[in-house]
Amino acid sequence: MQESPSSDEYWLVGSSLEELERLPWAPEAAKYSPNHWEQLRDMAVGRMQSPTLSQDIRIRWGRLALVAVSRKGKSRTSQETVIDSSHVRAYMIQKFGASTTDEARNLSRLCSDISQSVGMPLEAVTELAEDWRSAPRETLLTLRRIKNMLTPLLPLRTLLAEGDAVCQETRAWLDILPKLP
Repeated sequence: MQESPSSDEYWLVGSSLEELERLPWAPEAAKYSPNHWEQLRDMAVGRMQSPTLSQDIRIRWGRLALVAVSRKGKSRTSQETVIDSSHVRAYMIQKFGASTTDEARNLSRLCSDISQSVGMPLEAVTELAEDWRSAPRETLLTLRRIKNMLTPLLPLRTLLAEGDAVCQETRAWLDILPKLP
């Protein structure tokens, strides 16, 4: 791995998973740009999705992708960070199973994080969605961000527990998804 950050697109080449897992906590981590974290996220997501690797290794790559998303998030809005992380977390849950002991694969926590990031009550979003074609640009962008946060949950709909209040609320959010721009 390179000693110091650069714009070189090959800065990750030759780095082991163990080296990359230590990178976010290394003293030089503060010097890395959002682009470096995006490159690490891209690489980690690709490895997480690789069927040639063991499940344990793929889960470690998924966790590394989430760390990269959070580091990259310092230059983005919290909703953009939630959108990125929800894709990784939903994939991990879908492929490796939900887990109450693994924060990255905790379905109820993912639903709660998305719900908190929406920033509007379901009723208000439902009302805005009914007339989105004539809504101002800013409203359209808000509705798109909400849709982008919720969309990764669609393949997980069958996993949403009936008795869990957060999951029930998420089911209601998913019901309005087709109405969003």
